Amino acid sequence: MIKRFRFNLAYNTLFFKLMVSFLCVIILLASCNLFTYIHLRQKLYKEIVRNNELGMEQTVENYENQFRMTQSMLIALMRSDTWSANLELLDRVPENKRYDLIPEIKEDLAALYTNPFLQLDNFILIFRTAGFVLEKEGTSSIDDMFAKYYSSSEYPADFWRKATIGHSFMQVLPVAEYAEKTMGKTRSLGALMPILFKAVQYGEVYGLLMVNSQRLYTAFGQSGDSTFYILDRSGTPLFASAPSEGMQGAASLPREDTYHERNGNFYTFYKKGADTGFTYMRVVPIASIASEMMRMNLILISLLSTTVVVAIITSLLFSMRLNNPLRRILEMLEHNSPSTLPTSSSIREYAILIDRMSRIMQTNELIRTDLDKKNTLVRQFAYTNKVKNIPMAPSLADIEELAQADRPFAAVLYEIAFKNQEREYDEEMLILRRLIHGLLSSMDVVTLQIEQNRFMSLIFDPGSRDEIVHILETLKQLLHADNYLYMTIAASPIYEVNTSFTEAYGHLSALLKERRLNGDTQIITGLGTSSYRMKLTTGEELHALLLSGNENAVLEWIDRQLNQLNRKDAAVGEYQEFARGAADQAEKTLTKLNMNMPMLMEKLIPSSFDALNCFYSVKQYQDWFRKLIIPILAAITEKNVTKDPIASFVLEYMEAHLCEDINLDAIAYKLNLTPGYLSGYFKEKTGVNFSDKLNELRINRAKELLTTNMELRIQDVAHCVGYQNVNSFIRMFKRSSGVTPGEYRKSLPSSTS
Repeated sequence: MIKRFRFNLAYNTLFFKLMVSFLCVIILLASCNLFTYIHLRQKLYKEIVRNNELGMEQTVENYENQFRMTQSMLIALMRSDTWSANLELLDRVPENKRYDLIPEIKEDLAALYTNPFLQLDNFILIFRTAGFVLEKEGTSSIDDMFAKYYSSSEYPADFWRKATIGHSFMQVLPVAEYAEKTMGKTRSLGALMPILFKAVQYGEVYGLLMVNSQRLYTAFGQSGDSTFYILDRSGTPLFASAPSEGMQGAASLPREDTYHERNGNFYTFYKKGADTGFTYMRVVPIASIASEMMRMNLILISLLSTTVVVAIITSLLFSMRLNNPLRRILEMLEHNSPSTLPTSSSIREYAILIDRMSRIMQTNELIRTDLDKKNTLVRQFAYTNKVKNIPMAPSLADIEELAQADRPFAAVLYEIAFKNQEREYDEEMLILRRLIHGLLSSMDVVTLQIEQNRFMSLIFDPGSRDEIVHILETLKQLLHADNYLYMTIAASPIYEVNTSFTEAYGHLSALLKERRLNGDTQIITGLGTSSYRMKLTTGEELHALLLSGNENAVLEWIDRQLNQLNRKDAAVGEYQEFARGAADQAEKTLTKLNMNMPMLMEKLIPSSFDALNCFYSVKQYQDWFRKLIIPILAAITEKNVTKDPIASFVLEYMEAHLCEDINLDAIAYKLNLTPGYLSGYFKEKTGVNFSDKLNELRINRAKELLTTNMELRIQDVAHCVGYQNVNSFIRMFKRSSGVTPGEYRKSLPSSTS
């Protein structure tokens, strides 16, 4: 063993030279890593500071955009003459009794506080002359609003009676903690940033936006150990992400628009807003940066040490592995024992290598021949990746060149749908692909299977689009006899060289949504001009109908919407958007009712949405809606079975006095409750606002009168259900039912016979 070890350590042996070579490489690499670490350490520290500066700039830009967007939307609202006139009337409501304007103003408020980008908790209108406020929950006195529902020690009710904004359009006030104090309980509303503005040019009507400052701060992606502040022009803190005692070195406003400085154990970054003039400040403790650097130092040193040790051990083992076979051969030669060696060892090894190389060359030749035969398949694979924008590995660059879009081309996308979804149609799909390829075989075409039910043909150097459309018409005629399937064919114009296949596929996918709702094969060559978006009022109608629990009314409303789409020959995409919109509204209704139905919504809706792609008739959509809506209505009805005495009294009073002037104050007086408390209590128990429920009952009573008494005039029906203004009645009836009272009466079977 000693002799063998000395042999290994001899300076002229292979083992020694291998070990020295490996150690030199290890020392060189370790030196390079150590030098790089020392050199880049200070730069990394500066880069951390620079990263904080960039983050500060992005944060300031987000806040400035937020304030700018808020001001723009308020200016657009105040430019409305109707808005100003309505607010001036409401400011004198004790005199003119124009309470009918409140729902219209609440709709204008909802357009702002429901905007998710504004991060608003509420939009409050303060009528100082009349002494009340109007917000999303309804009306209340100034004292009740700011002592109960939005109570804050920094902003009592007297503050909002006297606060002014001077010559500014709006004034951002410091953030304060708000709480709701009702029924002897206190519920925190969190930190809110008030934004005060004058709602009308003349008069004492002020608007107050309650911005959720913490949610806004989180939406802008703020995190980490730093503390963020916003100061107004005079240096007063408007917002702090942590208690303001952490404002190290920030007693005075900065002299420059953007800079940073070090104050003791903190870095302070300043930036002044270009539009608001606010000063934004971020305080970052140096200790957090230093701790990160220390952790990085320990990690790098540990990795470097471990790497060196592992490299030395690996080098030793690898050197021994390379040296031992040669040493054994030398020992055999020293002992003069050739019988232990393979006969003609060197020739035999070369023979084995030549034999292996010969086999490899033969295998490569077979592979090359096979690839030549399957060139079409490879080309289709390359074009499919191009269409779906799937990047190829650098090793497949030669294959990618087969799909270069260096010529004008046209594209055709086919979507196949089978009316019976209970069986597989793999063989039919193969036949359809061969049929399509055969019809286009006279052109330079590649037909790809993009998805399970989609084919796409790329036609290069096409003669004219009319020729392609003529061939597609032939395909349509051939498929006319097959009643078990239908195909949607989208044909593109002729694209120039600079158009990507992915762009063409996206355009054709959009064309497929223009398909009309029937079971015939269709050819689509251009986008339509109409697109369905569920309006806010339409969603409110469905919400009100769902809350009523009337299955016939809900299904009648849905059938009417589907018939409207059918009459205007809507595209399939519009039917699908309506279905998704109605399902979303149903889910929102359940949420507003505090009904937890995750198993129903998660199990029914996603699978149902997948089924929409296979519908080709209005009847299928009607059946789909019934499977969706009926369980929801059953759940709502089951919840409404348990009646609350106060809510029941309000409902019975409204039904008994529908023809009279019903208001929340009168009912609250009878129950010895405040109107604000009764409004919130009623909505909590029934899921709807008092005014919405009153309108629903009046419209339902109006439908009964229109149906049972054909002799009554429209204005008589309006008076019978409590509407003194017939125009208001017609407007509310159409908003609830989608048609005017006259149109509703004409649609009745007895009126058409």
